[in-house]
Amino acid sequence: MSNRGPYIAAGVVLAIIALWIIPGWLAWFVFGALIGIPVVAWLTLDRGQRRRIRNMRNRRLP
Repeated sequence: MSNRGPYIAAGVVLAIIALWIIPGWLAWFVFGALIGIPVVAWLTLDRGQRRRIRNMRNRRLP
């Protein structure tokens, strides 16, 4: 698993628990915000900033 894997797995588990415990519309609102905020943040970056982030992510240590 990558470094982000455990965080993603924990997020999925918490989202399922939240959908079960919190009332329907509020849970879907929170779920939409959790997905929407990073997407909007990514889209606000210009092309050069996105390229730099992709290069940092793809760079491998020897």
